[in-house]
Amino acid sequence: MSKNLPTKQTDNIDVKFGSDVQILTDWVDTTNFVAVAGRGTSKSTVIIARRSTNCVLLMPGAPLAIVADTYTNLVNNIMPAVQNGWRLRGLIEGVHYIKGRRPPDSWRAKCSIIVLDYKNVYSFWNGSVLFLGSLDSPSLLAGKSVAHLFFDEAKYAPDARAARVLPILRGDAITYGHCHLYGGVTITTDMPDITEGEYDWFFRYAAEMDPDRIIKIIQAADARNKYLIKLVKANESKSPDTAKIARLERKVAYYDNALAKMRKGQTFFVNLSSFANIDILTVDYARRLLSGALDLHEFLKSVVGMRPGVKKSARFYVLFEDRHKYTDGTISGEAAFHSGELRRLDPSRPIDGGMDFGNMNSLVIAQDDGRYYRVHKNLYVIPPESLRELADQFLTFFSSHQCKTLHLYYDRAGNSGQRQKEDKAGKIKEAIERDAQGNRTGWTVLLMSRGQANIHQDAEYNFMLELMAERNPALPLLRVDAQNCPEMVSSIEGARQIIKYRGDVKIVAKEKKTEKLEPKKLPRLSTNFSDAFKYLMMRRTWVNATRPAATSASSADVVAEQWARKNLITNV
Repeated sequence: MSKNLPTKQTDNIDVKFGSDVQILTDWVDTTNFVAVAGRGTSKSTVIIARRSTNCVLLMPGAPLAIVADTYTNLVNNIMPAVQNGWRLRGLIEGVHYIKGRRPPDSWRAKCSIIVLDYKNVYSFWNGSVLFLGSLDSPSLLAGKSVAHLFFDEAKYAPDARAARVLPILRGDAITYGHCHLYGGVTITTDMPDITEGEYDWFFRYAAEMDPDRIIKIIQAADARNKYLIKLVKANESKSPDTAKIARLERKVAYYDNALAKMRKGQTFFVNLSSFANIDILTVDYARRLLSGALDLHEFLKSVVGMRPGVKKSARFYVLFEDRHKYTDGTISGEAAFHSGELRRLDPSRPIDGGMDFGNMNSLVIAQDDGRYYRVHKNLYVIPPESLRELADQFLTFFSSHQCKTLHLYYDRAGNSGQRQKEDKAGKIKEAIERDAQGNRTGWTVLLMSRGQANIHQDAEYNFMLELMAERNPALPLLRVDAQNCPEMVSSIEGARQIIKYRGDVKIVAKEKKTEKLEPKKLPRLSTNFSDAFKYLMMRRTWVNATRPAATSASSADVVAEQWARKNLITNV
C-alpha cells in the first residue's frame, strides 16, 4: 500500500490503508482499465503508475507506451506524477529505471526489441521500455509495437486520432500473451464535455464490461488479500509454523493464478468522483472548490463526475425547466412500448407531429388536451435507415390510436422537389399512409407547412422565451413526457446560444455545430430534435399570439414582430 497513507499496529504487523481508487486499481486489474475520474483521484500517481509497474514486473523486456494530448503536458505534468507513483511502489530512478538516455548494455540485452533512440524513452532494469507519445507529435510512436498502451487526458483526443494510436497495440503475443495485461489499455481522464469540443470515444468500453465478472474478480481479490494478511502474520510470528506458511503460500498462489485467468481479456470501466478519495483530499477541499474555485456546472463535471449539460445561462432555450417536464406519463413508470400506455394521450383525437429532415430524421408527436400542450413521444432514424423505417416506427407505436389523423409541421426543406414529387414531406406522408407493401394504413397525414418561409433563429428564441415563460394566456402550457422523449429533452437542454449581429441589431442564434457529429451521437447531442420541436410549436396562430403591443415593444420584440409579419406560416 502507499507509503503516504495512515498506518496502524495490529498483532505486531504494520497495516497500511489504501484509498478506494488504489484498491480498485490493484484488485480489479483487468486487461483494459478505463477510469473517468474527478480531480484529486490520483489518476497518474495511482492508476497509471501502479498498472505500468505491474506491466514491467509481469512482462519483463516488453515495450510499453504512454500517450497524452500534448508532449509538454506529458513530460511536465503527467510523468512526474507517474514517477512519484513508481517511487511509492519502490522503484528508484537511476536504480530501477532511467529516462531519456541509453541504458546499460545489461538492460538492453533483456529488451525484446531493438531501440535506437532513447530520447523519449524510459528504460527499466529488466529490459522493459516505456515510449512517450502525444497527439501533437504522432511521429513519436510511428511504427511502434507495444504490449500495453497508457492513455491519459483522453478527452482531448479526437476519435480519428485515437483510432490511429490504438493499432500500435500488437506486441509479441508469443512472449507476452500469457499475461493478463498483454494487449490492453489503461485510459484515464476526467469527465468530457462534448459541447465544449471534448471527446468521449472511450465510453464505448463501458459496453464491453461484464459487471458479474468484475464482482467475482473483486471477491477473489478480497479472499487473496485475507490469505496474504495471514501469511504476513505467520511469517512475522515469533515461532513461525512452516507447514502453515507453506499452506498459505499455496492459497495465495492459487488465487494469483485464478485472478490472472479471470482478468484476462476483461474490461473495467469506472466513473469516479473526487469523493472516492475524500479521506485523503478532505471535505474542506471539496468545499473550497464549490465555494470559490469552481461554479456549480464545473463542480458537477470535474468533481462529482456528472456528464455535463450546458450552463443554463448559455442555453438557447434558457427558460426550459423542470416544470415543463413530467415523468409519470405511463402507469408502469417506464418508457412506453406503444401509445396505449400513454396516460395523457387521447386516442379518439388527432395528433400533431413536428419533423426535422436531414442526416438524422427526427419526429416528435404531441397533442393539445385543452389547458396543456403535451409532447408525448419522439422517434428518429439515423443512416442507413430512411423515412420508411421512421414511418414503420410511427405505425407500430401508434397502431392502437383510434383517430388516425396526423397534422405534420416540418422543416421548409421538406418541400424541396415538390413539383417532381421528390419532396421529403410528401415521402413521409406516403410512407405513413401506406405500409411497405403499399397497403393503406388508415392514417391521413395533413402537411401543415406547405409554402412555409424560413424560421429565423432569433425569432425562434423570442417565441420560445414567451412560450416557456407561461405568462401569455393565448399560448398553451408546454409539458414534455421526459421518459418517452429523452432525446428531444437532451437536445433542447444541450442547445447553445450564440450572439450574432444583423446590421447593428444584436440577435441570439442557435449553435448548430453539433449537427456535424457522427450519426450515433446525433439523437441526444445535436440540435436536430430541438428543430423538430421548433417546427411543431411555431405555427401561425401561436406565432401571432406573441406579437407585442407597439407601446411596449423592446428591440428584441420588434425583431420577432417583423418576422411574424413577413414570414407567417401558411397552413394548408
